[in-house]
Amino acid sequence: MSSSPLRCLAVMWALGLLLSPGAQATPTADVFEAWLHPSTPPADGFEPLPAPSRAPAGSEVRALAHGRVVAVDAQAQSLTLEHLFYENHELLRIRTEYAPLAERKLNPGDTVQRGQGLGRVAPKGRLSVTLHGGKRLSDTEARSFLQARARLPQPAQEPVLLLVSHNDSAMRLYTRGREMARVEVGFGQAEGRKQVRGDNRTPMGMYHVVQKHRGTFTGPYAEYYGGHWIRLNYPNTWDADRGLAEGLITREVRNRIARAWAERKPTEGSTRLGSGIGFHGWVGPWTREETGGRLSWGCVVMHTPDIAALYEKIPVGAMVVLF
Repeated sequence: MSSSPLRCLAVMWALGLLLSPGAQATPTADVFEAWLHPSTPPADGFEPLPAPSRAPAGSEVRALAHGRVVAVDAQAQSLTLEHLFYENHELLRIRTEYAPLAERKLNPGDTVQRGQGLGRVAPKGRLSVTLHGGKRLSDTEARSFLQARARLPQPAQEPVLLLVSHNDSAMRLYTRGREMARVEVGFGQAEGRKQVRGDNRTPMGMYHVVQKHRGTFTGPYAEYYGGHWIRLNYPNTWDADRGLAEGLITREVRNRIARAWAERKPTEGSTRLGSGIGFHGWVGPWTREETGGRLSWGCVVMHTPDIAALYEKIPVGAMVVLF
């Protein structure tokens, strides 16, 4: 991969590609449903940018990814699709424009599938497929973007998914996109997104369950687990990219973290980025009114009866998104 997720994310911020979890919904919409079930089916990956030399006049033009038609310009013979996709904990968007097209088959508002025919290259035309955010991406930027996203996560298809909203202090458990449970949660004692070891903040990102334990714990803080522990593979690739950019880890360590995260395995826990992030119960009953929901050194804290009830429903390997 020629560019890291951190550099790509920085480019997307500059281009205005980011959507907040509820960006497509009304202000009162359910942020969990808006994130997991947006109005346009999220892309599961992008096809490479087609070479004009391999798309002569009259040849069929196909969509690079799942998306929705947002514009058709008859005069310019162009068609524009908008694509949503997941990257780390964010729901992002980008547009692709195809021109010149004849025999267009779609209208604004239509949804399309990856590889679906959009029309044919107009007579005497030379196919142009461009990517747009806040500005048009160069061919080099477009090829790098698409190559890095040939395969993308589909959280709604996960056998088990946990979504945790920082703003709502809530967690929901899903099975292949169907909600099975919702509970209140607390977070680290310090506000903000986790940056380094010891900052007492809770991360934001996409992680996986890599370890579980229930029963007896040892050590001076054993009671604070509430008899249950579900560990996540923090730091992930994006955390590692940030750590590399800030001089907290080496490129070799960054690459090891990225490989392990992609395989849903434990990632390195000895770096300055920190480690030991997961879900656990608590030493006793707690309320947000009394504590502000700021309880741990960075973990997600559940009410002990809730984690006891859900523990067996959360397997090792399950996807967890904190947003």
